[in-house]
Amino acid sequence: MKISGTATINAPQSQVWAALNDIDVLARVVPGCEKLEQIGENQFEGVVKLGMAGIKGVYSGKIRLEDVDAPRYYKLVAAGKGSNGVVDAVGTVELETLPDGNTTLKYGGEAQIGGMLASVGQRLIEGAARQLIGQAIKALEAQIAQRAPVAPEVPAVTDAPAAPAAPVAADAPAAPDASTAPASEPVRRSVVLSESEQLKPETLVAGMVGEWLNSTIGKVVLVVIGVVIGYLLGRGR
Repeated sequence: MKISGTATINAPQSQVWAALNDIDVLARVVPGCEKLEQIGENQFEGVVKLGMAGIKGVYSGKIRLEDVDAPRYYKLVAAGKGSNGVVDAVGTVELETLPDGNTTLKYGGEAQIGGMLASVGQRLIEGAARQLIGQAIKALEAQIAQRAPVAPEVPAVTDAPAAPAAPVAADAPAAPDASTAPASEPVRRSVVLSESEQLKPETLVAGMVGEWLNSTIGKVVLVVIGVVIGYLLGRGR
């Protein structure tokens, strides 16, 4: 299964990049995310719960960022599993500044699906994935807007007396040699969201149904339903 697309984010590229690398933001823009943990540099573990028929279940997985080119591009390598199946995926995220100062976000990816998930059907899975991505992008924009820095008010400039000269500081002790400092611990942060904080995949069913209705089988079924309804109405007259 392959998916790609483009979205416009109403924010500068630097803010979008910062949000895409902030675990607090990511946990709140992934639909169904219950927990997201940073287990190392550019490495994450997460738990996602989806309550939709066909893909219903709790999924856990790991994500690794590669080929990071800040603030423009990175590749994601993900592996997840749940009671309904397994998913292995590779994706890319690319940012570009627009003339108006906003940002274009280009995404693409390919996933291999196994287990019961594979029996749901590629078109339905694609419809669900596109809806989840669309919802995540809207949530990302909302999170960026919430975190946008507010410009402080600049006080009026008034004539002030000259400040007295600062006393001469005494000789400070030499800083410790960095080579002898203990090695820092690996980066590890965890975000656990309450149910009220989790982004609900509310539009997932509509997306799956919409994709199905746009398929050839879906259109045929609609025609058959229309014929049956017309026949029944005709008999009722």
